[in-house]
Amino acid sequence: MHPSNKLQNLRRRVNRARNFPDNTCPASRHLHLIAEALAGGRPYPMLQDEPEHCAGTMLAVLEALWKARTRLARLRSNAPAQGREHSERPAGAEG
Repeated sequence: MHPSNKLQNLRRRVNRARNFPDNTCPASRHLHLIAEALAGGRPYPMLQDEPEHCAGTMLAVLEALWKARTRLARLRSNAPAQGREHSERPAGAEG
């Protein structure tokens, strides 16, 4: 695993990127709680008790992520050619 994708680094980067409430929603905050519990080796009882709710949370965050990436790609394709050389993909954004 690449060092930038180790859990400790990912957790740090997620916490730096979080800007409540401006770039969060209830689903992303819930997913963050799930991820922190699992990354910390703690159980997250709701995964067992309400798996459909947890799945809904994950799907809502994926939908928002993929829509945002699509919108960014459209904006980049409409941007002047000068700005395109700085359009890197964030770490972990393979697909």
